[in-house]
Amino acid sequence: MQFGPVAPAEVTAPHLGIAGVAVYAVLFAAVAFATSRKPVYGIAALILIDPFAFYQAIGPTTLTLSKVALAAAIAGLAIRGTSLRAFSAMPIRRLVAAVLLVAAAVAISIAHAAFVAPALRETLKWIEYAVILAVCALAYYEDPDDLVIRWAILIVTAAVIALSIPELYLGAHSGSIIAHTEVPRIAGPLEGPNQLAAYLGLMLPPILAYTLLQGRRWAEIFVLAGGIIATVMSLSRGGIVALALALLLVAFFCARSKAAKVAFGAAALAVLGAAAIAWRLVAGGIGLVTTTGHHHIEIQGGLGTRRDLWQAAVQLWRAHPLWGIGAGNYELVVGKLLRAPIKTHANSFYLQSLVEGGLLLLAATLFLIYTSLGTFIGRARTPLTIAALAASAALALHYILDLLVFYPKVGMEWMILLGLAAADLAISSGVKKRSLVSESYAKPSSMG
Repeated sequence: MQFGPVAPAEVTAPHLGIAGVAVYAVLFAAVAFATSRKPVYGIAALILIDPFAFYQAIGPTTLTLSKVALAAAIAGLAIRGTSLRAFSAMPIRRLVAAVLLVAAAVAISIAHAAFVAPALRETLKWIEYAVILAVCALAYYEDPDDLVIRWAILIVTAAVIALSIPELYLGAHSGSIIAHTEVPRIAGPLEGPNQLAAYLGLMLPPILAYTLLQGRRWAEIFVLAGGIIATVMSLSRGGIVALALALLLVAFFCARSKAAKVAFGAAALAVLGAAAIAWRLVAGGIGLVTTTGHHHIEIQGGLGTRRDLWQAAVQLWRAHPLWGIGAGNYELVVGKLLRAPIKTHANSFYLQSLVEGGLLLLAATLFLIYTSLGTFIGRARTPLTIAALAASAALALHYILDLLVFYPKVGMEWMILLGLAAADLAISSGVKKRSLVSESYAKPSSMG
């Protein structure tokens, strides 16, 4: 079985032309207008568009549908004259501040980066993440219609699954060798199998939470089943464990009887225990936990194994312990260090933060993880807050094995979910009354 990371699909963006300008212009006008009339439509647009980038190169950067939709949502909120009072709510302020702290730590690394452009790119990406979180929190606080959010999540998740599973037969971008047989690893519209698993790990928890708390819909049950199958077919070990943990946590928080809570809690602990045992056996077998001296570096399509990448990350960090080597620089120097044609990231959010931004960025990263959990622990009562807590806990585990937030389709979806949940928590805490259209927690939905 292949133990190394799999390369994401290469993105080669064509230069922005008349057709691209037309698509972006129509999208901007539609989203801005819809958001100005009903702010939650702007969030729905971001959710629906996120997996479908439509990259277009313009100068040194690229435009995407998500970037245009975000700008349009901001414009729509401005046209509407939306108040900024949402930022007086502590959950929203705390989460936005945590993301901005990561952006600040990444920005500081620019001064110590051998390659400035990647560090600047990563800084702008984290600023964009903070803006996405803030815009979604502001829009949902203004217009808390969770029926729109529920349908948007369901539709786009179904679309991603429908585009992913056929790759088993039509051909996938990557695969693994299991028992001397090549098995495809599906990715769909995401950049790679690990990214698909992480994306579904963010989308399936709110679908399950809505189903358990607001009434069952057969469409959601089919999407949940399809999402689980797609995650398994991605062969992302970290993603499979993370999804199992996320869904069990959702079930735990939604359970009403003590016996059910005990059962789901025990199952979640069992998943963690089994994953830890498997990790020890597998990691020991490939030299991640213990090493026995020098070894041959295994090259896998421009990638090394996690053993090589992680050891290289630690070695580079020891040479630059406080400030790191600069955000986005690891993939540009790891090949030289290993004396091999390798160009990839460290395959761990925590190690990537440590090597590229030193102790400062690692501290900011850990604070973000802590905030994404601590904001909702003990206060998760609604589908969105429960889903945000469960998905963030699962991501914190998955981040050990993969640098998922590097990819905007995953990072952006995490920010959307956190923004929605933060606003929902502020509303349910009594800061603002929920609109009548979304008062559905007390009774199951009649839609099916």
